[in-house]
Amino acid sequence: MELDWGRHIVIGLVSALAVFALTTWGGKSAPDQAGWRNVRPGGTYAFGIGAGVVLTFLFSYIWLFVGSSRPDGAQQMRILFWLILAFSAGTLITIFQFGQARRTAMRWRGDTLAWRGRDGADYTRKLSDAIALRKPMMGPVKIIFSDGAEARVDPYTTNADLLLKTVSDLLDPQA
Repeated sequence: MELDWGRHIVIGLVSALAVFALTTWGGKSAPDQAGWRNVRPGGTYAFGIGAGVVLTFLFSYIWLFVGSSRPDGAQQMRILFWLILAFSAGTLITIFQFGQARRTAMRWRGDTLAWRGRDGADYTRKLSDAIALRKPMMGPVKIIFSDGAEARVDPYTTNADLLLKTVSDLLDPQA
């Protein structure tokens, strides 16, 4: 009986934590006191990293210590091994993208966009100087400016949709 209650308590706590994280970090954030809107990782990243770590550890525990007593147990453990590799790789990629989004330190206020480039230099451009938006199949959306500068916007960060809509409206006011 204790095992059932423990499992329900853990499921409830994990669910509450997920809801709290998504409501705290997700969505749009208000401008800070200086009026800047920050484009930074939010609840999607927190959930992805947290779920990836928990599932990788759970699968690893089962693979290392529990195993399978079924007749096809060897096949199940092979599949579980590949799941461990897939989830750990996906979690590492998510952590890398999280770090890139934080290092970019992108923010905008009015017509001014500021960000840190891949070379570590800080850039500032007017949104009205944007000439194109490029969305590759995977990866960040690029805002191209008239002087050739590119701002890379991670579409899964907080306020990214608002920034991209603002730039899109500047590029095509008819839309």
